[in-house]
Amino acid sequence: MATDNTRILFPIRELARRTGVNASTLRAWENRHGLLQPERTPSGHRLYGEADVSRIRRLQELLVQGLSLAEAAPLLDQLSPTRSAEVQEPPGPQPGDPMWRGYLEETLRALEDFSGERLDALYNEACALYPIDLVTRKLLIPVLEQLGHRWKRRETGIAEEHFFSAWLRNKLGARLHHSLAQPRGRPLILACLAHESHEIGLLLCALGVLALGHKVIYLGANMPIQQIIHVNRASHAVAIVLAGRDAADPGPALEDIGWLAAHADIPVFVGSHFSDQAKPKLIAAGAIPLGSNLELGLHVLRSHLGTSAPRGRAGLPTGV
Repeated sequence: MATDNTRILFPIRELARRTGVNASTLRAWENRHGLLQPERTPSGHRLYGEADVSRIRRLQELLVQGLSLAEAAPLLDQLSPTRSAEVQEPPGPQPGDPMWRGYLEETLRALEDFSGERLDALYNEACALYPIDLVTRKLLIPVLEQLGHRWKRRETGIAEEHFFSAWLRNKLGARLHHSLAQPRGRPLILACLAHESHEIGLLLCALGVLALGHKVIYLGANMPIQQIIHVNRASHAVAIVLAGRDAADPGPALEDIGWLAAHADIPVFVGSHFSDQAKPKLIAAGAIPLGSNLELGLHVLRSHLGTSAPRGRAGLPTGV
């Protein structure tokens, strides 16, 4: 990496790694839309800085909120009017800020007390101040991570996870009901793999899909994969998203996913830890791995659906 006075500059592959946006998309945003203005080495290679990382992250948030590139560009300029100063994160509480820490700690205490009323109050307050995708990334996902870390250390750890799942399922149901009155794009089918009974990650993905502007057909845990083909035909969905944790024997799930990818006329995405465990085999089966990082997975989903027509035997987008 190169330095310019006190600033650290790095090549496009590092910008892609830090933001989760593949290099070809970054070049398109730069060349076609002028959203990036990198510095150049004497030999012509692009160099980027922390300002560009913040700019791309801000752009991702704006796109998730439903803005087009043309609509988002002026807001980026308002965020960083010059390249001379490094840009900070957009206004609002950051992951390490006392406000987010306070939300996280209060939510965990509400879970320890099994208080749905306090969970509602905290969630509703956060959603009144910030977009749902921001609340998901900076509150709900950290809560999920904490539950995953501490369930073995607490005598009520499993009960807390189940309580949170039930509460989140109710929240998703309310948002799904509310979304019926709003104009939205074609639906996505979301389901856990047949061996998977834990659905918190899939519920959070459903909230993200709603934020992308799509309808959601939510099938939940332990879904027989081959039945999804009939849901696909009846619903005219635009994609199928499956999720599951590691499997002791991934063979049966891979066989089912391969069958579904071969017979569906829409892309089949697979997320959560199973997609990390079996990534090469999923690609060979015709599915698109999303990984276990929800934010990056939603970006891959959005990028693919925004640039590709529905088709069967979906290939892997560049950079995944």
